[in-house]
Amino acid sequence: MRVVLTIAATAFLAASAFVSSPASAATNFACSQVPEAQRFVDGLHPGPNTSAAQKHLDAAKNAPNETRCSAELKRVDYYARRSAAADKHAATPNRRRVVCADALHQNRPGGSDYHGPSRGCPKVM
Repeated sequence: MRVVLTIAATAFLAASAFVSSPASAATNFACSQVPEAQRFVDGLHPGPNTSAAQKHLDAAKNAPNETRCSAELKRVDYYARRSAAADKHAATPNRRRVVCADALHQNRPGGSDYHGPSRGCPKVM
């Protein structure tokens, strides 16, 4: 459910960015969008991009003027998009799991009889 909400919100933010003209690209966010941005950021998984988005959202709430608020919301959009992309990537299943070497299977990655790339396995002697 979170992934669907994240994708929908990202699509909404992307659509709102394309609707405005290129000349007004710097002012395409308004302070009236702060509650919507807060709901979107609340739906993201915890992480460094989510924390950065929340920090800039707090700065937008405390901005002294519309220009500063718009600039902070632009930064919120940047970090929220990155966080949503990371959430989407984390939700996809792993393509292939690498089985590492153990005491009985030294011909697997990380084993003493294996002669290929390490594939992230620790060296087993």
